[in-house]
Amino acid sequence: MKDILVFLSPSRRDDLSSGAHCAIALARTHGAHLSALIADVETDLRDLPPEPDIRQVERAGAKPATSSERVARTAELVQSAATDANVSCDILQTENQPVSLRERMIHCTQVHDVLIIDARGPLDSPRKELVEAALFASGRPIVFVPPNTPVLAKGRIVVAWDGTRSAVRAVRDALPLLAQSREVLVVSVIDDKLFPIPHSGDALCRYLARWHVDAKFGTIHRETLNIGASLLAYAQQADADLLVMGAFAHGFERELMLGSATRDVFNARIEIPVLLSH
Repeated sequence: MKDILVFLSPSRRDDLSSGAHCAIALARTHGAHLSALIADVETDLRDLPPEPDIRQVERAGAKPATSSERVARTAELVQSAATDANVSCDILQTENQPVSLRERMIHCTQVHDVLIIDARGPLDSPRKELVEAALFASGRPIVFVPPNTPVLAKGRIVVAWDGTRSAVRAVRDALPLLAQSREVLVVSVIDDKLFPIPHSGDALCRYLARWHVDAKFGTIHRETLNIGASLLAYAQQADADLLVMGAFAHGFERELMLGSATRDVFNARIEIPVLLSH
């Protein structure tokens, strides 16, 4: 892992998000370069502090920061934190570009090993469309980082396994993280589909052992939960530091129809980091 990309919305507070801190820590651990793509596309205002009262601002002799000013301030904070961590860092421009932000997001993600993004709750438009574009068009994995997660801990990782192409890709993309983990739990939701013997998680554990990864295989029943929700619940109950899973979508004309497990993650207010790969 040599190039890490973090996508950030400019903060209205004078601090950095968990995604930024996590990306810097990951870059430091792997001796990687960090790039930050910062754009003001946040739409979920419930997670942001209220706008300042204009009359109070005027009395204080200051003006509310513009979007461009917040982007610039966030860039300064990222650069400063990266420098303090001895991590090389650059800021990727989003303004005055010849392509749309969606295309810029795809192109930037394609030339990095992983994309880190904050997960403050269910994904809403237009942020959802940007994440979908990066996930399904870039060929690179995305790590969703919930609040209060400053690092990807090297503890326990849960790998969701169903023998599909996307699950295989997720395992391969997560190998740098799996190799540094203390324990890996490979889990299959067995009341979702039938698994041929060659697709057993035991075979995957033997493969991971050759990468010096200590992995164990188990199964769970989703019962009344959706697949994604059952995987998230299992990972939390297992006190996991990361959930790794494949992402799936059907393309119908201009609309992506997400697979059920992928949709569950997109719609959830996750409490642990999730790596999705397509």
